[in-house]
Amino acid sequence: MIQMINNKVLITPETVKETTESGIILSKAEAEIPNTGTVVSVGNKVKELKEGDYVIYQPMHAMKINHEDVDYLMFPESSIIAKINK
Repeated sequence: MIQMINNKVLITPETVKETTESGIILSKAEAEIPNTGTVVSVGNKVKELKEGDYVIYQPMHAMKINHEDVDYLMFPESSIIAKINK
């Protein structure tokens, strides 16, 4: 597992929707970019988040990471907009 340091947050993003609710298949250009995901690791200086939190983030601030065939996104804590209570 990857352990974040400082103010970094590691997230598993939601999967990209490839079809609309009515079943229309979207091209990669039309597919929605996910802006929500689950926190899997936080650095020692992260104050507001913990593992397992479901969050909204700013996708343009992401650094993509693939580890053991799993895709993750890494952000500074300040790029996390909100926590969602399920």
